Amino acid sequence: MDQPIKITLARKKTELKQIIELQKINHLETVDAETAKDQGFVTAVHKYEVLEAMNNAAATVIAKDGTRVVGYALTMKREFANDVPALTELFHKQDEAAWNGGKLGDENYLVMGQICVAEEARGHRVADRMYKYMRSCYSLHYPYLVTAIDARNTRSLRVHERVGFEEFLRFTSEETGKNWVLVIWGWRE
Repeated sequence: MDQPIKITLARKKTELKQIIELQKINHLETVDAETAKDQGFVTAVHKYEVLEAMNNAAATVIAKDGTRVVGYALTMKREFANDVPALTELFHKQDEAAWNGGKLGDENYLVMGQICVAEEARGHRVADRMYKYMRSCYSLHYPYLVTAIDARNTRSLRVHERVGFEEFLRFTSEETGKNWVLVIWGWRE
């Protein structure tokens, strides 16, 4: 990295295409077991059209080294729950989960659809910086940011706890048998 990593919002098609490339490189089926354990992984690769629509509704936070995207934190409105089949069940669980004496689905919350930092940019708190930027962009409209983490992804669990997320539900997917951890970050607390 020749220059400081800049945190900004994704605005260009080339940036969205670079996000998809990072997803492919860091997907659980692509990385070896040691990398998955030590560095983390992602569980979905988005179709370009879906990613573009999500970005048009709420721009994704990205980290850039020059013109190259080296990290992203996908911003996802709940209206996209059915557009990424791997996430539909997670959205349902989130909405039905108990929160503040009711259901989380009764609250106005934003979803962080996935976070990833390229290997060469790790160790510089890029994820923390992207989350701080996301909060500055969206906290006026959403009191909470919610995400689901594959329970095997211990690095991601640690990063989310460090940033300020709190665990509120663990469950096993009825569809896939995967264990998930739902976490929430109260932006107005």
